[in-house]
Amino acid sequence: MNEAELKAALSQIEFLSGLPDEQVSRLAAIARKQELPAQTTIFEEFDEAKQVYLILSGKVGLANCTPHLGCRMMMTVEDGELMGWSPLVHNDRFSAKAHTLRATTLLAFDGEKLLKLCEEDAAFGFEFMRRTAKVLEERLMATRLQMLELCGTQLPDLALESD
Repeated sequence: MNEAELKAALSQIEFLSGLPDEQVSRLAAIARKQELPAQTTIFEEFDEAKQVYLILSGKVGLANCTPHLGCRMMMTVEDGELMGWSPLVHNDRFSAKAHTLRATTLLAFDGEKLLKLCEEDAAFGFEFMRRTAKVLEERLMATRLQMLELCGTQLPDLALESD
């Protein structure tokens, strides 16, 4: 995939919608397309985090693993979604395992190069990180709701809005 094709693909991703062409071009310059079959591990939990990913098409399961419970899929990410954000927050390890649930095409970005783009262009950096923060908020909310379903209990003397 050449840079023009990468730019066209990036322009179709919801996560990047509305970004100026110049910023999309800079992203295309550091993007690398990967096509993966179903049941392929992209990264393991605690692997060194060097890449950030945008899914062009497909479906990826994000799982956490423990020795006594094994791996549990916490959520899935699909077309147009960001994944593997750890390098963006200077976390050197991935916090989950990612594996394809069906054939998946994604774009990989070197985390250091992506951070450098954010630092060199403050407007782009602010907008990209604002969008990343929104992804983190959505994932945190999804995890919180899962925890409430598993182990949440009503406090006897506390009326909740849902009551």
